Amino acid sequence: MAQANNVFLITLTMMLFGFLLKKMDYITEKDGKIISKFLMHTTFPALMLVSTVRIKIEANLLLIPILGLVFGSILVLVASLVFRKYPNDLRGLLIMGAGGLNTGLFGFPIIESIWGRDALVYAIMLDIGNTIVVFGLVYTIGSYFASKGERNVSFRLIFKKVISSPPLQAMALGLLLNILKIPIPSVAMDFLDVLAKGNKPIVLLLMGIYLSFALDKKQVWAVSKVLLIRYTCGLLGVALLYCLMPKSLMQSILIVCLVLPAGLTLLPFSDEMNYDSRIAGLIVNLTLLISFTLMWGLVLGLNLV
Repeated sequence: MAQANNVFLITLTMMLFGFLLKKMDYITEKDGKIISKFLMHTTFPALMLVSTVRIKIEANLLLIPILGLVFGSILVLVASLVFRKYPNDLRGLLIMGAGGLNTGLFGFPIIESIWGRDALVYAIMLDIGNTIVVFGLVYTIGSYFASKGERNVSFRLIFKKVISSPPLQAMALGLLLNILKIPIPSVAMDFLDVLAKGNKPIVLLLMGIYLSFALDKKQVWAVSKVLLIRYTCGLLGVALLYCLMPKSLMQSILIVCLVLPAGLTLLPFSDEMNYDSRIAGLIVNLTLLISFTLMWGLVLGLNLV
């Protein structure tokens, strides 16, 4: 348990360090976007590849993407009902904020630090279903309401966005090599391992760079409903998993994943669709802080280590 506490304290310290770098004007959120793009094309795909190529594929793993898909769909459905009377420009953004989990950039570093790289297989499989929700539901709904329901949603564009994601391509390649038992040369594997190890510190610094505590009181009430939807559904899911699943590493990982924050994709999505980026940033920042606290509490309170 001391190890888990150390992981959360180090994680918090790294995030605060990134935040201080921004406050001291050594780096800006604009720089953060460049770092994020670099990460998504280098360290993150490397981590996905080396993790998936080494996992032992079992039948029960195939059910995890379904859990991610069902859970994300429930979040979107509940949000659609709660915000059905809101104006379209706000409605679309709030529904997007309710759906989707920050599995890769936020969840992976913490999970890897506490339970080891072998535990990432469960988070990766959950992220398959989560990715379908983010690009198949969240992006589609946001695009629809961005133009008051008048724009024809391009499913070709959505499909292109999904398959062109470097982490998703790396994950698919790793699974294919794993299934076909195709070995990767040791030199290449060593290179990918070194690259993958750089993902965690870069991600944690990036989370701190994106942190902002500038709150607009007019936005708080609408955003609070998004938080209520996300964490009510998340904690109900946690209760079901804790009561119905046998205690195991898989159970621990899935439990903490259900309270992950909103994905950073909310920020570029809102910019692309001309939504209020301040609200999107507020949702991302608040869920980041709340999820961090909840994950720490769940690991300690439920003895998940």
